[in-house]
Amino acid sequence: MTAKKILFSLGITVLCYCSYAQPNDFISIDLTSLNAFGSYGSNWTIASNAEADINKKGYMKALPGTGAIVNIVSSKSKAHLITKEAFGDVELELDFMMAKESNSGIYLQGRYEVQLFDSWQKLRPTYIDCGGIYQRWDDNRAGEKGYEGIAPFTNVARAPGLWQHIKIKFRAPRFDDKGVKMENARFEEVYLNGVLVQQQSEVTGPTRSSAFNDEKPTGPVMIQGDHGNVAFRNIRYRRLQSNDTAVQTNSKNGRRRDLPTPIIVNAEARPYLLRSFLNYKNKMLTHGISVANPNQVNYSYDMKTGGLFQVWRGQFADATDLWYERGEPYQRIVPLGSVIVLPDAPAVAVLNDLQTTAWPDSVAFDDMHNKGYALDENRFPTFTYELNNITVTDKVSVPDASGITRTITVATPVSNLYCRVISAKQIDIVGKRTFVIDDKSYYINISEKLKPVIRQIAGLQELLIPVTSADPVIYSITW
Repeated sequence: MTAKKILFSLGITVLCYCSYAQPNDFISIDLTSLNAFGSYGSNWTIASNAEADINKKGYMKALPGTGAIVNIVSSKSKAHLITKEAFGDVELELDFMMAKESNSGIYLQGRYEVQLFDSWQKLRPTYIDCGGIYQRWDDNRAGEKGYEGIAPFTNVARAPGLWQHIKIKFRAPRFDDKGVKMENARFEEVYLNGVLVQQQSEVTGPTRSSAFNDEKPTGPVMIQGDHGNVAFRNIRYRRLQSNDTAVQTNSKNGRRRDLPTPIIVNAEARPYLLRSFLNYKNKMLTHGISVANPNQVNYSYDMKTGGLFQVWRGQFADATDLWYERGEPYQRIVPLGSVIVLPDAPAVAVLNDLQTTAWPDSVAFDDMHNKGYALDENRFPTFTYELNNITVTDKVSVPDASGITRTITVATPVSNLYCRVISAKQIDIVGKRTFVIDDKSYYINISEKLKPVIRQIAGLQELLIPVTSADPVIYSITW
C-alpha cells in the first residue's frame, strides 16, 4: 500500500487556459434515422439496443427498434459515420458499447481522435486504450512514424457488452485573420464512466486516420466504423463560448492552491483494507471498510448491515479528509474509480411470503452482532456476523481482474431463508447462469448448483437464492 501526498495522481500543476461562459443547453442527435449524418455504409444500422458477448470476439447484434446506432463491420462495408453539422468548441457526450476486442474512435472536427477500445482489465493503459488521445502519424518521419499519443490517466473501461459513457470537452484550434494557426486544438476534459481521464491534452495536428489532413476552426464529428463492432446511443452536444481567461489549479480535479494536497491511497503488491466513514446516497455510513486490490478492482462493505454496497475499477481512494479532518462529516474516503452503487442491505433475510414480504433495507442495532473478519493467504476477508440469531460468513474475493466473487454461507438455515444477490430496476437473463443488470451496467454470474428466483416487488426486481442447506451461495459481479 502507498499513501503519498501528491497532486491527485500525477503531481503536476495544470493551467486551464480558458473558462467557458454559460453554455447552451444540450441538443440530442435524433437516432430514429441516420439523417443527422452524411453518406454512410450498410455497416451502420438504427436499433433499439445492442447485444455483445463478453466471451466471443467481435460478436455484436443490433436489436430491432430506434434510439441507438450499431456498427457491424463487413468486408463489403466499413464506412465511417460523419455528422452533417460542423462544430468548433463543443461538449459532446454519448453512451457506447464495445464488442470483445473491438476498436473505434470519436474524431472531433473529423481530425482529433479520442480512442474507444475494449481495454477491459488492462492495468496500465496507453494512448491506444479507451479514453486515450490517439497518436499522430507521418510516413516521412525518421524513425517511429507515430508520435504524440496521450494515455488516459487511468483505465476504467468496462466489460464488452456493457454500456459505457464518455464526455468530451473540446477546444478548437485558434487562427488569426489570415488563417495562420495561433493555438493548437485541445481536449479540455475527457471523462470516461464518470472518471477524469484527460485534462488539457493538446494535439498539434490531426491524429492518425483522420478524415482531413488540414486544420480549420470547425469541422464535423466522425465516428470510426472500419476497425470493429460498436454501438452508440444518447448522443448529445452543446456548443461552448469561451472566454480567454486563465485559471490555475493544482490538480486534475480542480483543487485550488489553498486546499490540502490530496492523499491518494492505492494497493501495490497485495490487497489493502481501510476502515472509514463512507458516503452512500444521502447518508453517511459509519461502519464501512473498503478493500483495494493491485489489479484495481475495489469494493466497500458495510459491517453494520453485511451489505456489499459499491464496487469500482481504477484508482482506489482519496483519503485527504481522513488524514486532515475529524468528525463524522470528514472521516471518510472518496473512491477514485468508476463506481457502481449496489444496495446497502442485509445479504440474507427470512421472507414468510415470497410475493409480498419486502426485503429489509436496514438492520436494528440489537439484531446484528458483528464478529469481525479474518484474512486468508491472499488477504481476502471473510466477514462473520449473527443476524437475528443466524450465523453468516461472507467471503469477498478478487480472483482476477474481471470482478468480485462473493461466497455466503449460513451454518444452520431456517425456514423461508433467502439470499438476495441483487435488487435493481432491470434484470435480464443473458446466459444459463448469467444476468445483466440495469440496462447493461454490469453482469451477475451465479454458481451452477443454485436455483435463482426473480421476483417483482415495490417497482424493482430482485434476484434471490433460497438458502436450504449449509452449501454456500456463490456469485460474481463482473463489470
